[in-house]
Amino acid sequence: MARARVIAGLVLLLLGGACGSTPSAQPAQTGENPNVAGVLDRGPTPTCPADEPCDPPPTATMLIFSRQGGSHISVRVAGDGSFALHLDPGAYSIAAAPPAFQGMVEPSTVRVPDTGSVFLRLHISRSV
Repeated sequence: MARARVIAGLVLLLLGGACGSTPSAQPAQTGENPNVAGVLDRGPTPTCPADEPCDPPPTATMLIFSRQGGSHISVRVAGDGSFALHLDPGAYSIAAAPPAFQGMVEPSTVRVPDTGSVFLRLHISRSV
């Protein structure tokens, strides 16, 4: 009986820790050493009249890096906007997922060098 209580207590402790943990502010990254890192600035929150609804600020939870004729690599954007990943050298286009509300990621391309790393300061620009 005591053994069952200990096991039940351990299970509850593990489940409680998994459910109640706070997300890390560390950039989300892939398994290899990151050679592309940066921050996605989601922009200012718009000011709206009190009697009119506001559009929500554009958000992105993932960034998609695509090579022409190649695969798409995605990386999760952390709560503070940071991200990090490893990409093979070459030119990539950058898009947000889900697509930014009436906007696009700028700059929308990056060239990854053969050696070294790249730091990107991305923002979502609203199309008019």
